[in-house]
Amino acid sequence: MTSSTIPILQAILSHLRSQPVGFHVPGHKMGRGLSGELGSWLGAAGRLDLTEIPGLDDLHAPTGAIREAQRLAADAFGAEETFFLINGSTAGNIAMVMAACSQNDTILVPRNLHKSVIHGLVLARALPAFYRPTVHPEFGIAGGVTVAEVERAVQEHPEAKALLITSPTYHGICSDLEAIGEVVHRAGMMLLVDEAHGAHFAFHERLPKTAMESGADLAVQSTHKLLGSLTQSSMLHVQGARVDRVRLRKRLQLMQSTSPSYLLMASLDCARHQMVTEGREMLERALAAAAAGAARLRDMHPLQLLDADDPLKWTIGVTGLGLSGTEAYDWLHGAGRMTLELSDPYNVLAVLSYADGPRQVERLLTALSKLPASGQPLAVPTAVEPPVGKRAIHLYEAFDLPSETVPLREAAGRVSAEMVIPYPPGIPLLMPGEEWTEDMVEYVEQLRAAGVRFSGAEDSAINTVQVIRRSAVSLIDWKE
Repeated sequence: MTSSTIPILQAILSHLRSQPVGFHVPGHKMGRGLSGELGSWLGAAGRLDLTEIPGLDDLHAPTGAIREAQRLAADAFGAEETFFLINGSTAGNIAMVMAACSQNDTILVPRNLHKSVIHGLVLARALPAFYRPTVHPEFGIAGGVTVAEVERAVQEHPEAKALLITSPTYHGICSDLEAIGEVVHRAGMMLLVDEAHGAHFAFHERLPKTAMESGADLAVQSTHKLLGSLTQSSMLHVQGARVDRVRLRKRLQLMQSTSPSYLLMASLDCARHQMVTEGREMLERALAAAAAGAARLRDMHPLQLLDADDPLKWTIGVTGLGLSGTEAYDWLHGAGRMTLELSDPYNVLAVLSYADGPRQVERLLTALSKLPASGQPLAVPTAVEPPVGKRAIHLYEAFDLPSETVPLREAAGRVSAEMVIPYPPGIPLLMPGEEWTEDMVEYVEQLRAAGVRFSGAEDSAINTVQVIRRSAVSLIDWKE
C-alpha cells in the first residue's frame, strides 16, 4: 500500500459494505443500540466501533490492516517501527521504562517528568536518578535540559540503563536532543523521549527536529494533542538496535487493552494520512497566522509572550496586568468566551494547531486585548534553588507501603507517600520515598503563602500531607 491509503479505515468500510449481521461484541451492534442522545451525536461513526473480527486484524499480533497502518506511520514519522497506542501516551511512557529497565536498574529521569513515567518506574521496580531542567526566570516555568546537566548525571550514574527526557515541554521548549543523545549513547545508554507535545514536528521544516531525527531510541507522541486523532490515541516510535523489540512488545501488551478501539486506531491512521497528504500546507497556514499573531501580541504591553521553540505554543505572562494566570484564565473562559489550555500563578497557555488559522488567532488576540488590569503588577519571584528531595526508600517500595495523613508542620523527618509539585514550574519537590526536612517544610510554607498551587498531593492546599507510616518505614533499612 502507498502513503495515500488508509488501511484500517478501508478495512472497516469494506466490512460494513458487506452488510454483516453481527453476533459479537460490542453490545450496541454497530451503533444500532446506542442511546438516542449519544447515537444522534456519533451518527455513522457508531458503526465503526468494532472489534477483532476476520479482516480487521489484531493490534497485539497484527498481520493485516493494522500492521500496514503502523508501517505507514513509521515511514511518515521517520521511525523504523511504530506502535499504535490506544491507552494514550501513558501506555507508551510506561512501556518505554519497562522495556529499558528491570528491577533495581537505574534510569536517569528529569524532575519535571510526567506522572506516567513514575508509574512506569513503579511497575518496572526501577531506580530513578534525577537530573534537573532549567527554570525560565521571567515566566517561572520549567525549561529545557542542558547538555552539561546530562553529562553530570551520566558521570554520576554510569550504571544507568537509559536517560528519559521530556522534549518538548508542555510549553513548547525543546532540549538539544542530538547533543544529549551523543552523550547518552557514548555512555552505552538508551535515549527515551517523552515527545507527547511534538507529534506535528515531522511535517514542517520550520518546526523543531523530531526525537527520531535527533537519534532517540524510543519516542512517545500524543497524536491527539497536536494532530487530528481522537483523544487517548498516541504512537510509540522505535529505531536502532539498542531496543529489545520483543521485550517492548510484551510490555505494550501489558499496558494496552485487549479490546482496542477501532475508532481510535482508525483515527491514528487517518491523522497520519492527513499529515502526509496535506499536513505541510495546513501547518504553513497555522504557522503564518501564529507568526503574525505573535508579532501583534508582543506589542500588547504589559502582556509577555514566551519565545518557545514551538511557535504554536503561546505562554502568555499576565502579571503586568496585576492578574494571576488563574484570574486571567477564568476571565477569558467566562467573559472572553475563550478556553485556553492551562494557567499557573503567572501565565496562561494557548495551544494552536494545524487546524487554526487567522480567524482563530484574531479571536484569541481580541480576547487577550480585553483582559482587565487589576492593581499593581505582580512580581514573578526570582528563581531560587529549592531544596531537593533526598531518597529515603525506593520509589517502588514507597508506592506500596501504607500511609497516613499528618499536618504539614509535622512532616519533617517523615517519608513522603506522594508527589508534591508546585506549579509553576511543575518540578516535583518531593517524590514518594523521599524525606521531608525542616527546610522543605519551610519552603513549601513560603510557596503556599505566595499563592503557588500544588499538584500531585492528596490535599492540594498542602495543609496536610501523606507520609509513610512509621511502622512500615521501620521495616526497611532506609538510611542507605
